[in-house]
Amino acid sequence: MVGEAKHCSYSELDKMTNFKNPAEIQKTFTGRLFHGIIVEGSVTRPAIVKTWDYLLPMKPWNAPHLDKFCDEIELLTDERANTHPNLVKLYRYCFDTRLAVVYDAKFTSVLLSDVLLSDDFGWNDRMKVATQLADLFSWLHDKGTAVGCVIASCIMIDEEVNIKVFDFGYVSNHVNEDTNIPVKVRVGSDAPEIWEGKRSMKSDVYIFGVLLLKLIAKNEFICRGPYQLDWIVIDEAKRGERYLVHECFEEVDYSNAFEITLLAFLCLNLDHPDKRPTMKDVVYALKLMQARMKKRKRDENEAE
Repeated sequence: MVGEAKHCSYSELDKMTNFKNPAEIQKTFTGRLFHGIIVEGSVTRPAIVKTWDYLLPMKPWNAPHLDKFCDEIELLTDERANTHPNLVKLYRYCFDTRLAVVYDAKFTSVLLSDVLLSDDFGWNDRMKVATQLADLFSWLHDKGTAVGCVIASCIMIDEEVNIKVFDFGYVSNHVNEDTNIPVKVRVGSDAPEIWEGKRSMKSDVYIFGVLLLKLIAKNEFICRGPYQLDWIVIDEAKRGERYLVHECFEEVDYSNAFEITLLAFLCLNLDHPDKRPTMKDVVYALKLMQARMKKRKRDENEAE
């Protein structure tokens, strides 16, 4: 047992999910996600099973994936860090025949990647998601954890637009703002400095900036290299009348469009990663912007 999470055998894991195609949800950074069921006496509830698709005994060249597994177990069993409401809860973990974890959560069937381009996913919902994600990053940084990478398909959204993050790039524990984190493997939409063998908590800020851009611009911004994203973004910003905020969000005025675009660009600082804001600063800025928008709307309603 590690914290409140227990190890389970492969046979126990197989009872929670049969690893057949109907149970498979999607691929993750290093494996797959499956629907599962937790049975405790006469009570059952849905679960999520995430695998690292490497059978044991593991080959030497797959060792970094074992590090990823161990680091994620450490994070999700750390009582200082695992209590955040936007982080999935660990129920069981398995290293018998297969590397896997069982999350005590129901898969909501809606991912951030599913709604990024949707007209029904409005500005307030997008800002709620951005603020919750920024708060999670800030919380983990405060507890000494860097997340490595989070992409839109790693974030579940429930009916009340609350998020749960269930997959990361390569979690690093026991770090701080000044730590130079070794780059073991590159995954997902990494910060550009990682291609030079450099990584820090400010690399997480870059990853957040990418997601923030996608939220406000209603654009996937697919990049094929470490620096290409930023040229696409700059080109889009030059053509936009309200910076990077999509024209469908009519409630966002020029001032707020400037502030949110500037925040995104600060997070994406290419030349000086150390000059990117902290995630705590990002949370403060997002909450301040939302408060100003609410006040402006309230003043307009009173004026009518």
